[in-house]
Amino acid sequence: MINLILLIYAGFILVLFFYAIHSFILLLLHFRFKKKEKRTRRRLKRLPVVTVQLPIYNEKFVVHRLLKCVTSLDYPKAKLEIQVIDDSNDETTRIVEDLTKDYQMENYDIKHIRRGSRAGFKAGALQYGLERSRGKYVAIFDADFMPPPDFLKELLPEFLAHRVGGVQARWGHLNYDDSFLTRSQAIGLDNHFIMEQRLRSRAHFFVNFNGTCGLWLKRAVIEAGGWQGDTLAEDLDLSYRVQLKGWTIAYRDDFVVPGELPENAYSYRIQQNRWAKGTIQVARKLLPLVLKSTLKPIVKYESIVHLTCHINFLALLGLAIFSLPIVYFKVEGIVSNTYFIFLSFFTVGAFGYPFLYYLSQREAYRDYRRRIPYIVGVIAYSMGLSVSNTKAVIEGWFNKKHVFARTPKSGGSKKAYRPEARSIVPILEILLGLYVFASLIYVIVNLQIILIPFLLLYSFGFLSLGFSSIKDDILALKPQEVLCSRENS
Repeated sequence: MINLILLIYAGFILVLFFYAIHSFILLLLHFRFKKKEKRTRRRLKRLPVVTVQLPIYNEKFVVHRLLKCVTSLDYPKAKLEIQVIDDSNDETTRIVEDLTKDYQMENYDIKHIRRGSRAGFKAGALQYGLERSRGKYVAIFDADFMPPPDFLKELLPEFLAHRVGGVQARWGHLNYDDSFLTRSQAIGLDNHFIMEQRLRSRAHFFVNFNGTCGLWLKRAVIEAGGWQGDTLAEDLDLSYRVQLKGWTIAYRDDFVVPGELPENAYSYRIQQNRWAKGTIQVARKLLPLVLKSTLKPIVKYESIVHLTCHINFLALLGLAIFSLPIVYFKVEGIVSNTYFIFLSFFTVGAFGYPFLYYLSQREAYRDYRRRIPYIVGVIAYSMGLSVSNTKAVIEGWFNKKHVFARTPKSGGSKKAYRPEARSIVPILEILLGLYVFASLIYVIVNLQIILIPFLLLYSFGFLSLGFSSIKDDILALKPQEVLCSRENS
């Protein structure tokens, strides 16, 4: 039994090390491409017709803000089509009806599209709108983002380059300073956009569209098979299919579109679970095609890591569960020190991603030093998510049925959507947090100093997410009517 536990624990360590190698590859690429890329400022001689798609579902708190931003785009009205693809079943629909009528009176080509069902969820909505669009290019914005007026004029020239099928802008953060949770989330997202996306783009790896704040060449989307609703990561799915067809996706790390971060543990978990489940679904669907393709081996390796990275959460959960018996074996001398010396060589992998987080902050912000402490939050919350994301990964791999759960957005409102269903996950997180905390006490008593930070982060992550979720469930208000007008938006 002891040998089996030791073997499983070593397996989890090796899984984490495999993905940690990727962080060191990114670090090498960062220093290789340290010199900033010179960007040629280009302008289109003739502006094309562009369709802006706004897929929404129960977004009463933010839809007015979204429409105000989109109708403020610096682009000729005659060449701008706006589709509000509304699958809502609450008062959002009435709000959108009123707002679109107002904008139509001002000669905007804005359409309020109702499909009658949520078939295919977001992918189904986008495909429905695509089939009825008149633009050569399609811009997509989620309800919680605020595109700047020059979005189209800045990003459209990227399509002048050969075989560019899409363009992705960088995300910014509207509510960074709200809490420890939002600050930690921001650092994790900054690493994705400032480091991962930029380096993938410069190294000619596959770049993914992030679901919002991007532009597509309509022809490229159609050629790749259009939007498909068989995964929860329809954006990642389309990105890979487009690039497998020989198109590229340009990434603009210098152009930032601010968006709203999930403001509480409930919203954060929903978002992360959807991403985890959707990504592994795309891996199951497209990874065989990637491996059979003529892509370079390094591009295939990057794709494997990209599409299966959420397996990390299974390993993180395993380490938490086996933490106490492993520490006990060490303290009591039941297992030879050779085993622990062997494992210690792989712990170097734990330093790769924190260093990337640091570099992303230094690259993007003058006040990066005050942001550095929140790196521990990224790590702790990742550990805390290991219960729910492990569940999401298993469901994504084995269960083809899924429901698209939207990330609730408040738009700064004190009112919020109440969780639709209670979950046992927060209880499990609290129990695991207490279990790991007991391991921490045992480690402190027995002076195993090197393990204290590891177990402290685990216990904080589990307990913080668990208790915060229960608090959100108790305090959240039921949806209430919100009257929106262009004057109060």
